[in-house]
Amino acid sequence: MGQFAEFFILASPQLIMVAVIYVLVLAVIFLDLWSGVRKAKKRGEYRSSAGLRRTIDKICRYFNMLLIVTIIDLVQMIAIWSLNTQSETMLPTLPVFTFVGAIFACFIELKSVWEKNDKKEKAKMQETAKLIQTLLKDKDTTEHLTAFLAYLNENKKSSTVKTINNENID
Repeated sequence: MGQFAEFFILASPQLIMVAVIYVLVLAVIFLDLWSGVRKAKKRGEYRSSAGLRRTIDKICRYFNMLLIVTIIDLVQMIAIWSLNTQSETMLPTLPVFTFVGAIFACFIELKSVWEKNDKKEKAKMQETAKLIQTLLKDKDTTEHLTAFLAYLNENKKSSTVKTINNENID
């Protein structure tokens, strides 16, 4: 029992490292959530609980992966500690796989923060194209749409003329 107590005393820095890694991965996930909410707000999209559910699912998936690699690290650290005590070597006992798993998760989140807006915009453009295609199939809708666009174009020209006239007056 004394050797295991010694192991946990020696492993306390590694446990602190693992705890910090978990907190940092959680922070990166929340940064991604914050970025997504900010981008949705900028686009004028409704923010629902579906995004929060996806974030909770993501936390579960990342932490499942991190727990598995932490268990692997625990096994390798016990093996290294045992080797160190039996052969009087001083190999480092670090949670290497947990570091790698956390770096992997952080890179995924970084990619998510950078690409999310582009993908959403592409999806919106595809949705708009489908809507326009559906509208153009109906002849009455096409006529109404043409009249509406002509109206908008006429109003744009008249507001441009008003702006030019106002600039000349000043």
